[in-house]
Amino acid sequence: MASGELNPNEAQNLLAKLENIRREYTVLRERRSTAEEWDPLLGRLDDLEREVNRVRAHPSRIDDTRIEDRMIVLQRRIDEGIMAGRLTRLQGREFQLRLDAIRREFLQQIKDRPFTPEERAEISRRLESLERDLNRVW
Repeated sequence: MASGELNPNEAQNLLAKLENIRREYTVLRERRSTAEEWDPLLGRLDDLEREVNRVRAHPSRIDDTRIEDRMIVLQRRIDEGIMAGRLTRLQGREFQLRLDAIRREFLQQIKDRPFTPEERAEISRRLESLERDLNRVW
C-alpha cells in the first residue's frame, strides 16, 4: 500500500485470504497431516501469490481510492498501533486528533454540495501527510 501498488480494498482482500491460509496452515502443522491434506493449502497459497502479482502488475493509485476508505485504513492503523504498543498514548492521541480534523472537514465539505477537485486534492494531501508520519513511527 505504501508504494501505491495496492489500494486499501485490494490489500484488505489479499490479507483476508492470507489469514485464512494461515489458519489452515496452523491446523495442519499442529497435527500429523498427509501430503494430500497439504496439497489444497499449497495450491491456495500459489493462487494467492499469482493474484498478488497480477494486482501489482496493474497498480491502482491510492489517490483513486475513496477518501472514506483511506480514512478507515488510517483509523485501523492508529487503533492497532496503540493496542500493539507501536504508538504511545500521546502519539496515538495526536494522530487521532489529526485524522478527526480531516474527517470533520471532509464531512463538512461534502454535506450540501459537490466535492471539488481542489478540496479532494487538499484532503488527499493531508491524508498522505498523516500516513507518512504514521509510517515513520510505526
